[in-house]
Amino acid sequence: MATGTRKAYEELKHRLVAGHYQPGTQLKEEPLAEEFGISRTPVRAALRRLVEDGLATSDGGRGIQVAAWTEWDIAEVFQLRLLLEPYAAQLAAERCTPEVLQRLEDSNARMGAAIAANKSNMASLVQDANRDFHHTLLQASGSHRLMNMLGTMIDMPVITGSFQLYARSDMEQSLHHHQDLTLAVSARDGELAKQVMQLHLQISHRRFVRSRRS
Repeated sequence: MATGTRKAYEELKHRLVAGHYQPGTQLKEEPLAEEFGISRTPVRAALRRLVEDGLATSDGGRGIQVAAWTEWDIAEVFQLRLLLEPYAAQLAAERCTPEVLQRLEDSNARMGAAIAANKSNMASLVQDANRDFHHTLLQASGSHRLMNMLGTMIDMPVITGSFQLYARSDMEQSLHHHQDLTLAVSARDGELAKQVMQLHLQISHRRFVRSRRS
C-alpha cells in the first residue's frame, strides 16, 4: 500500500471505529484529500479499502458512506456473543486436543510478543492474534451451528478494529483473560472456561463503549 493511501486509510479507519462520523455520512474524496494534504487518488484507494473492510458502503448514487453500525447494533452483537460464545468455550474445553491447546498457546505468545515490542503495528498484531484465539475456540467447539452464528460476529470490523483505540494496558488485560481461558481448556474444565469467557466478553464490551466515548 502506497504511503499516501496508508496515511489516509489509517486515519479514516481510526475515525470510523471511534464513531467520529455518523452512520450514512458521505465520505468525499476532494475535501478529505485537501485535509490530508494528498491527491484524490490515494484517498480513493483508501476508501475502497474501507468498503472491503466493511467499515463503509458503496452506493453508485451516493458514493462512499459510513456503514450504519448503530450503538444498538453493537450492543446486540455483544449480547449475542455473551449468550453463545461462553458455551462454545465450554465445549472447546471439554473436547480439547493437543493441537487446539497448541494453537491457543501460539496465539497468546504472538499477542504477548506484540504487546512487549510496543511498536506502531502493535494494535494490528494483537487484533490478528485475538481473532485467531477466538476462532480456534469456536472451531474446537465442534458445533457447526455455533460456527455459523458466531463467525461473522467475531469478525465484525467495527469491533475487531477497536483494538486501534485501546491502551496497552487494555491489551494486557485481554491477554490475561486469554491465558486464563487457555488454562481452563488445558484442564478440560468446561464450566471454568464458560465463566472466564463471560467475564472476558463483559469487560470487552465495557472497554469498547468507554473507548468510543473517550
